[in-house]
Amino acid sequence: MFRAYEKEGVVVIVPEGELDVTNSMQFKEKVLSEYISAGKPTIVLDMANVGYMDSSALGVIISLFKNARMNGGGMAIANLVDSVRRLFSLTALDKVVPIYSSVDEAVKKLK
Repeated sequence: MFRAYEKEGVVVIVPEGELDVTNSMQFKEKVLSEYISAGKPTIVLDMANVGYMDSSALGVIISLFKNARMNGGGMAIANLVDSVRRLFSLTALDKVVPIYSSVDEAVKKLK
């Protein structure tokens, strides 16, 4: 579903494949329990390997963003593919969650 690593004190989560109704809630629960609730609430989602997202995944991203901030951290997104970037733009989510062209840029802004 995803792999994760730390870069300069920021957790970088790299989802693989699609984020949709079949797996988005499981993704949310794992990120909340393993990182945000565990004291690591500063997160970059590296979306380079996500070619499709549905509305349930958008809801999950909004929820994770809010939870990260409520726990003293923050969240940003990096490396959106064009099809997913259009979805973020159409739903105006790109106005809510910071989006960067690289993980390095996102980590730098969150620090």
